[in-house]
Amino acid sequence: MTDITKYRNISVSRKVYADLEDISAAKIPGVKLSISKTVETLAAKEKIALSKKLSEKTRTDGKV
Repeated sequence: MTDITKYRNISVSRKVYADLEDISAAKIPGVKLSISKTVETLAAKEKIALSKKLSEKTRTDGKV
């Protein structure tokens, strides 16, 4: 049984799911990631990008 304190569910359209399947197969050559791991990887990558963007904005605004 799934531990509800560690995991949440999301719903995506069939188109997005198909896109995730394509990404999961192409992310690491020769390895097909699960859809969950693909979403996790994409979210982590986006979080890093946003963090960098916010950091750069802070520096250009003159705030530390």
